Parts: sequence; structure tokens; C-alpha cells
Amino acid sequence: MPGAGAESPAAEITSTVAASFDSFGDRLSAFIDNPTLSNGIETFGPMLLEIGQAIVALVVLVVVVMLVSRWVSKLTRAGLDRIGLEETVACFLGKIARYAVWIIAIPIAFEILGVRTTSLAAVIGAAGLAIGLAMQGSLSNIAAGVMLLLLRPIKLGDWVELDDEFGEVIEIGIFYTHVRTFERKTVILPNSEVLSNKIENFTDTELRRIDVPVGVAYDTDLHRALEVLETAARNVEDRSDKEPPSVILTDFGDSSINYEVRVFCESREYLPVRTNTVLAIKDALDEAGIEIPFPQRDINFRNAARVRTDTGSGEQDGDRESAA
Repeated sequence: MPGAGAESPAAEITSTVAASFDSFGDRLSAFIDNPTLSNGIETFGPMLLEIGQAIVALVVLVVVVMLVSRWVSKLTRAGLDRIGLEETVACFLGKIARYAVWIIAIPIAFEILGVRTTSLAAVIGAAGLAIGLAMQGSLSNIAAGVMLLLLRPIKLGDWVELDDEFGEVIEIGIFYTHVRTFERKTVILPNSEVLSNKIENFTDTELRRIDVPVGVAYDTDLHRALEVLETAARNVEDRSDKEPPSVILTDFGDSSINYEVRVFCESREYLPVRTNTVLAIKDALDEAGIEIPFPQRDINFRNAARVRTDTGSGEQDGDRESAA
């Protein structure tokens, strides 16, 4: 327990600030009594010198901390990459190391300003609690960033859909996740939203299946159409040979009998291989003379004879008026 004569941290800080103001007041009173240049230099010179030294020391500290934090971040990432740690984890821990250097520099800055950090400990603790309550959203983003790091539902370079945005993950930060869409937009999402909402990862697996629906006319030989589509699926350029293609007959549509052609490809080759699949199907059907029908509607009129009669009567009346 502290001694009976020990002051509380808040009281000690208050007394220190009061003493500083009293000292400045005494200096100002002495200068007013004798307002000469030599007296001003003698009175305020040491104080200004101390302030200048503190400012220079702070500037030097900021520059040094900036350089050291960058160096520590790069060194941390390089070391983690060397031991084979995943790039997402290495990037995240590198940023943690960079912020840690800045946190360590805060007490040094207080010492330069002449503030005793031991006296500020209790005050900083209380302020930290208040700041924590005020920054619940930011703290939840930090916690979500740690969970993303541990669970790893997404990684750098993955193609994902987050909050209806489809693109490539380019950064998983302490507070935000950055996704670059294929329209070259950068979408910045809070980590808490990323973790709490649905995540669709399109490159988490090696292979991805392409499904292309195809309709043929009702008078088509279904067995022959099936053979043509299977041949087209096998001939798709750049498809994966690790999984065989397939064609299934799905349903009877309003104006067509519907198939579905299924082809596998490397996850990152989905778009070009899908294009190749559609082209191969269309070329094969055209070569075989199989029609891809379009929707058609038959319109039947009630009392069609009456409509024709009324129309004919109207035309005859119009001819009579023209003749007149």
C-alpha cells in the first residue's frame, strides 16, 4: 500500500500542472517589473530552450518510430514468410508489429515532455476504459479480424462475394477487408460485417463446376441430342480432366426440352472456360442441325367471327364516306 503521505495520481498531476503555471506566472511578473530585452532572455530563455529541446526530441522520436515500425513490419513478414506461414497471417501480424512499435513509443514521448508515466497509469487506465466503450465498433472489427485470421474463411487472392460485391481479396487489415472488384473498384468492408454475413469463396477449392442450360425443340431426337451435347462437353477447350463432364435431362419447358451441360475447370479459369463451353455447345448443335427454340405464344380470340364482321363493317362504312 502507498504511504500515508503519498498523493493520488490525479492529485500529483494536478499539483505538477499548477506548479508549472505558478512558475510561468512568477517569470511573467519578473519580466513586467523590468521589461528589458536582457531580462526577457534571462527570464524566458531557459523555458523556451526546454520547450525547443522537447519539440526537437519529439520530431526525432516520430521519425525514428516511423522508420523502425516499417522495418519491424517488413522484418516480421519476411521471417514469417521464410518459415512458410500463409501470406494472410504474415501480413496481419506484420501490421500488429508495426502498431506495437507506436504503442511502445507513447511512454517515451511522455518522458520527453516531462510527464511521469507512473503517475499517468491510473488515469490512462480509466481513459482506456472510456475509449473502449466509445469505440466498441472498432474493437469488434479488431476481434473479427483476429477471427478471420484464425478461421481463415478467406485469404489474400481469393475470389469471393461479400455483401453482394464480387471480386478479389487484396488485403485483410486490422479493421477492414479490402476487395477489388473486376470493374476495378476497391470495396472496403468492416471486418465485423465480413465475419457476420454470408461469405462465398469461389477459389477455396481447386475445381469449379460450370453449369450451362440448353433447350432443344420438342420434335428433336432426345437420344441424338444427348450424344451431341456429351461430345461437345468432352471437346470443351481448357476444361479439367480431373472430373468427367456430364449432361443431364432436366425438365420439359414451355417451348423446349431442357438439358444441362456440366463441365469442370480450374477455379480461376471459370469465366474463359464457361465461354468455351457455350461456344462448343452452339457449334455442335448447329453442325448436327438441332434447333434451339425460342419462346412462342399462340393467341386465340374469342368470338373471332364477330371481330371479323365488326372490322369488315367499319371498313365498308369508311369506304362509303370516302366515296361520298
